[in-house]
Amino acid sequence: MDANQQNGTDGDEPIFSKSEQKYAISVLAVAAVLAHFPVLVLVNRFQIRTIFGAAGLLSAIATLVIPTAIRSGFYYFLALRFVNGVAFAVNLPVIGAFCSKWAYYKQNGLFMAVLIAYLHLAAAVTNPISGAICHIFGWSAIFYFHGVVGLLVFLIYGFLYRNSPRKHPFVGDVEKNKIDLEKPTTVDKKLLKHVPYRAIISTPEIWAIWVASIGVSTVLNMIFLYSPIYLRNVLGYSVTHTGFTAAIAPLAQAIMKIIIGQTSDKIKFLSEVNKIRLFNSIAFFGCSILLSFLAFTDPRTHVGDFKLSFILFGCAGGIIGVNTGGLFRAAPILSRQYSHFVTGNISLTLTTTMFLVPFAITPMTANNTAEEWKVVFLWLAGIMTVSNVIFCIFIRGEPCEWTKENFVVGKSSFAQPNPEEEENQSRKL
Repeated sequence: MDANQQNGTDGDEPIFSKSEQKYAISVLAVAAVLAHFPVLVLVNRFQIRTIFGAAGLLSAIATLVIPTAIRSGFYYFLALRFVNGVAFAVNLPVIGAFCSKWAYYKQNGLFMAVLIAYLHLAAAVTNPISGAICHIFGWSAIFYFHGVVGLLVFLIYGFLYRNSPRKHPFVGDVEKNKIDLEKPTTVDKKLLKHVPYRAIISTPEIWAIWVASIGVSTVLNMIFLYSPIYLRNVLGYSVTHTGFTAAIAPLAQAIMKIIIGQTSDKIKFLSEVNKIRLFNSIAFFGCSILLSFLAFTDPRTHVGDFKLSFILFGCAGGIIGVNTGGLFRAAPILSRQYSHFVTGNISLTLTTTMFLVPFAITPMTANNTAEEWKVVFLWLAGIMTVSNVIFCIFIRGEPCEWTKENFVVGKSSFAQPNPEEEENQSRKL
């Protein structure tokens, strides 16, 4: 903030310098990265009702306090952003754990699509609502509104959710039996808590998922963090209109994810691996092509390019939603009961790129000209292309060996010998 604005406001509106904006974004990412592995352990040990509920309430309370923190000083604001980042780290591990417990195996795509759509629906809903609230009630009302909504939503969640469908009063026996199909229900729950980390990180197919997630996370963070800046400074939209226009790409992604998630479950003429490759390639190569076209438009010098740029930008963001039939479908299929770890590490790529993207894009777009953004779009197109090629080469379409009951029981038996056998051995000695 400027030296003469120690309280963080100019009148009643906070004024952040470009570097402060960068730190405000980055601290959330740093917090999420630092919390990532502890969160995976906590989700595995205490289940998601407790962990997700606590994280949601913590985030809502932090959001309510943000206006006071901004008025008190920038570093107080950063501290609350750090709290939000810790809560954010819980999201994808929770989705993975939920799918492994609640998803019917023939509806993996639909379950994952609906849940992952939160990334896009959140931006699609909050951007226009925040713009309208800010215009009418002022900037602080944005945080009060979202904080109150967050508290209500997570209180309802804690009351209704159960960690297992077998413990939920609204799930019938037929539904329970259907959900249990293709799940290792005969294995002791304690054995399933021992995650085979070495086997997982030694699997090329899993690394293919994580590499692809790096590519898509880079583009998603550019859209989430910089679409308002691009729309306002390059395309010339007003602040009020920017909130609504910035919501179009995320909304398109959310709709696309849900449609493709359901479609991928119903396609029978392609093998699982080829379905995954097809949808991921449509998402990644499609986005890459649209970003390349967008790079060569200049709305400030060619009037016709104004609408074209907006359409290309929205379509480039929207087509990414097709990846719900690609990498996001592959993760729970390959990792089954350990999906919280594999899907959770997608969250690590999301938060890591959230931290890195501002440090890469901010210097590249110092003046926010179309020529500077051309370099950004071509750079992103290249990342999407390379990451998808790697994904398609190494991905598979069936559960990994370490998810199967024989592996789980065998490893556990090897690591923990039968007490009777140990006693017999001691007698012989």
